[in-house]
Amino acid sequence: MTLALANAKINQLEKALASFKKGILENPSDIERDGAIQRFEYSFELSWKTLKTVLEYFGVEDCKSPRKALQAGLIQGFINTKDQEVWLKMLDDRNQTTHIYHEEVASSIFSHLHQYYQLMLHLKNKLKKELK
Repeated sequence: MTLALANAKINQLEKALASFKKGILENPSDIERDGAIQRFEYSFELSWKTLKTVLEYFGVEDCKSPRKALQAGLIQGFINTKDQEVWLKMLDDRNQTTHIYHEEVASSIFSHLHQYYQLMLHLKNKLKKELK
């Protein structure tokens, strides 16, 4: 993995997170809520794939799934130990949004989006700092 590829992934993640942040509204309509959840989905995907790319740049190879990448990110110090449970909940929420749709689930997931955004932003900043 090259430094240029790792930086390109971080730039993509930065754009996705900017879009995600715009979708987290105070009192969204159902359509706005669903749009924010979709932005969460692709931001989460980019987060773990960017983490995977940076880990590979540093020589960590066994991160082919989101769960393995998150575990490796924790071991390497890219993810704070205190945030581990929230990252796993985030993964579960992403899995729920992509496989089923229930109004109650959507409302529950939306209520966590601000916290999820903050953790993804922190990860992005940490990865960017590590590559300097």
